[in-house]
Amino acid sequence: MEDYHNKDFVFSRASGYPFVTKTVLLRMHRISNKTSIKKHATPHIFRRTHISMLTEAGVDLPTIMQRVGHEDTETTIGNYIHVTNKMKKDASDKVEGLYGDILRKAIL
Repeated sequence: MEDYHNKDFVFSRASGYPFVTKTVLLRMHRISNKTSIKKHATPHIFRRTHISMLTEAGVDLPTIMQRVGHEDTETTIGNYIHVTNKMKKDASDKVEGLYGDILRKAIL
């Protein structure tokens, strides 16, 4: 498309321009009404999910902040980054991989 607007919007029209937030919200409500999910959700949940996925993938904090437009670490860390079960398991696996032999010998 010749006049494509590439600003990396999550929800965009074929032209690249974003949908109006209200449109996304109405579609979310319509879909959720067809499920058994009762949790109230807004399009902002996708932002939180995106940041959690970046964190789980091991993307560094400055890159996450730049990607979502945060200027201070407190906003990103305090409000968006949470330790997930996958992150806990990955941490255990890393320790096991690096220090497993030492830990096993210490137990014996």
